[in-house]
Amino acid sequence: MIRKDNMANDNPNKVKGLSGMDSEQRAYLITLAVLGIISLVALIFDAQLFGADSPFRNNLGDNSVINFIYHSIPAVFRTCQILFVALLLFFVLREIQKGIKADTNFQTSLRLIISFTRYAIFIIAIIAVLASWGVDTQTLLVSAGILGLIIGLGAQSLIADIIAGLFIVFDGIYKVGDIIVVEGWRGTVMEIGIRTTKIIDAGGNIKYINNSTIRAVVNQSQELSVIKTELSIFYDEDLEKVELLIKDYLPKIAGRIPYIVNGPYYKGVNGMSNSSVELLFLAECDEHNFYLAKRALNREIYRMANELDIKIPYDQIVVNQPLPEGTFGKDTVTPEKKREATAFAYNQAEIAKDMERENEN
Repeated sequence: MIRKDNMANDNPNKVKGLSGMDSEQRAYLITLAVLGIISLVALIFDAQLFGADSPFRNNLGDNSVINFIYHSIPAVFRTCQILFVALLLFFVLREIQKGIKADTNFQTSLRLIISFTRYAIFIIAIIAVLASWGVDTQTLLVSAGILGLIIGLGAQSLIADIIAGLFIVFDGIYKVGDIIVVEGWRGTVMEIGIRTTKIIDAGGNIKYINNSTIRAVVNQSQELSVIKTELSIFYDEDLEKVELLIKDYLPKIAGRIPYIVNGPYYKGVNGMSNSSVELLFLAECDEHNFYLAKRALNREIYRMANELDIKIPYDQIVVNQPLPEGTFGKDTVTPEKKREATAFAYNQAEIAKDMERENEN
């Protein structure tokens, strides 16, 4: 399920009041306050309402409807008390959840536990309300157990979603805030519920995925992400000369890009096309900064080529002729410098070897 995330202002039920709270929050707190007052009254007059000598156990007259309403007054007060406690617990859990950033597996697990606690409170409150109205809850629970078994056989997918959600959280497959790829959908995990995982992409689209249907996940936030850039040079460029220039220039690039954690590193000749030699550069960054770092690295490599007068091949007609005597050419790099360039190239490749994956080209 996918939906476009709308701004809060588009929701008519989220109109902000003068106090800074939206209408739903104000209604919730007003309801909680009213139930709290009724619960306090019931607590003060507990013996008169629920005691053995309670006047509400007697009939007012011969009218059965009036007697029923009269006898139900204690049950109404008890229901208000139960609802007050339940709503108060819901409010506390919601405030706790707001303060959990879910940056760690423990915090993500805590959010899931809070979700389970809400359901448990809801079920217990229903049973308590029914008991306050004289329903035989023990018989009801036995019947519910049989009914639950029947329903459970038809709700296997729901159970599978809940169990899968538990495994996702406790195995640390991903947590809230991680960037993951599921079935080709790349986005940031907004919430891990007991049934679904909510992911939002860069465009603000939200996708809900049933936990049990998540078969393969690429978590791009657990480790640093690798970005790569290639620089094309002419075949007639002196490779060792270019590598020496790169050696002196790379530290400048590292200082200009704050998004890069490690690198950039020169990895050597990555390929030879019809008209150019491809030089590969790698760096590591946090996945949240992947595109920022990649564009910045592309820019700095291009700047390097311009500043060092490294010609980048493009479609053109090249006419070769012998160089005049004394012209700067390949033979201007001494053998010692050539060995220095070669040592630099291999040293860079060794330092950054862990950045490459087996399936990378």
